[in-house]
Amino acid sequence: MRVDHPKIIKDVLESIRGEYGFYHNRYIRDSLIFWLLSSGVHLYNMGEIKITDINRNEKQIAVNGFSYKIIDDDVITLIDKWAECVYVESERFGPVYLADNEYLFRPTVVDALFGEKSSNGVFLAAIRRISDHYFDITGKRITMTSLGVTMPGVFSDVVEIIEIE
Repeated sequence: MRVDHPKIIKDVLESIRGEYGFYHNRYIRDSLIFWLLSSGVHLYNMGEIKITDINRNEKQIAVNGFSYKIIDDDVITLIDKWAECVYVESERFGPVYLADNEYLFRPTVVDALFGEKSSNGVFLAAIRRISDHYFDITGKRITMTSLGVTMPGVFSDVVEIIEIE
């Protein structure tokens, strides 16, 4: 399931950009996660996406036997910006450095030492931050139910109720 109106996603992200303050890399990562989930990428595939799984010419991501359409050029731009990031900001630890490996969402250097990939917790925290920031700005909450996390695109009260296809 996915959101078929990229303008809604753009409006949400543009409205919360200022809420990230000095956490520029975190905004890039969270925005990319939000785009991909809203585009239909399953949560359990997010940490599995390798750079080689992204086909810019066909505008699609193929991972674990699934093919996901990249619904807007902003996603490609964010992928490129995220690939340039060597760390992501953390309120608790400051800059957390990322491992240099083939995954789009590279794990932290410490996680990589133990052979771990980015966990679903990273992706869920990103959605929570976006939802919280959006609520602070608009008073409207972005929700993803347990169904919406495994089949993204279940939003309520964003701009309008979006029909799921």
